[in-house]
Amino acid sequence: MDVSRHQQTKFVFLLLIFITSMDDSICTTVRVGKYSVEKNRRVKQTISPVESELAKSVIVCVRRFHGRDDACLADYNPETRTCNIFTSGCCPGNDERLTGFSLFRRDLEGFVNLPAEDCSFYKNTGQPTGVYTIYPEHLPNGISVYCDMDIDEGGWTVIQRRFNGSVDFYRNWDEYKSGFGNVAGEHWLGNEYIYQMTRGNSYVLRIDLQAFDGNTGYVKYFTFTVADGTDDYRLTLGEYCGTVGEDGTYGMMYNNNAQFKTKDKDDTARGSNPPCSEKLHSGWWFQQYCSTVNLNGEWTVDDRPDSINWRYWETYLNKGLEKTAMKIRRK
Repeated sequence: MDVSRHQQTKFVFLLLIFITSMDDSICTTVRVGKYSVEKNRRVKQTISPVESELAKSVIVCVRRFHGRDDACLADYNPETRTCNIFTSGCCPGNDERLTGFSLFRRDLEGFVNLPAEDCSFYKNTGQPTGVYTIYPEHLPNGISVYCDMDIDEGGWTVIQRRFNGSVDFYRNWDEYKSGFGNVAGEHWLGNEYIYQMTRGNSYVLRIDLQAFDGNTGYVKYFTFTVADGTDDYRLTLGEYCGTVGEDGTYGMMYNNNAQFKTKDKDDTARGSNPPCSEKLHSGWWFQQYCSTVNLNGEWTVDDRPDSINWRYWETYLNKGLEKTAMKIRRK
């Protein structure tokens, strides 16, 4: 393909993206080309790709596939961010099931749609920070989320946000399960939604903090998953980096492998000590000795155990934080 034709193909593809994502309330998917999209499938490894390169997202892989007239198949591995494009193996039967992969097959019958599974879709289509509807694989009816397109290259799906104390976070199990607040303001997205989004997918968790004196900090965990409700939405975190107090023992790593607790479902009481959710006035992934991080606590500037705090950031105090945001993005 010559340069001018390649540019034209790219332009038409981006135009399709722009047109179909102008109004999220009307259009929820992008027409990405004449091929079918299959989740959790890949091309068999006995077939050799003509092109195998890194791609930062499934959308980038789709663009590359769309730009090759001789390609009939492509697959994308989100774990390694590898995009494979094939000109052979076009016949049915040359693919296999593998969780997490996406398979693209040339389909001359017509266009199909690629769903907006999280905020990275809207980032790739040039949308600004705001509220959008996403359609994770296991949530076909979609959910409204707040997308942060400004921090750290954007594409972040916000799962928790605090900034003015307008929403009470001392809630029961069912409320934390289904979510509360307004996604345009203070809110908790919902444990069930967080589970369904991270289920079978590779996500990074980023936490942004701001103290009442204006100081800011962040931490990123390069593994983030939440188990299902039968395991009380158990938390799994991995490798981390950032500017707040996290050393693998304190910070959120202390909460790694903890189950979620709320005021009506908490078994952490020890002797005369109340359960952690009551003591810290929040719902959280508490261990037996509670937590050094309490992002769902009371919104107050005071030095209190039940305040919104990250104890080992700045000082060894329960110093109240003004703003917090927890957000996730695919690797």
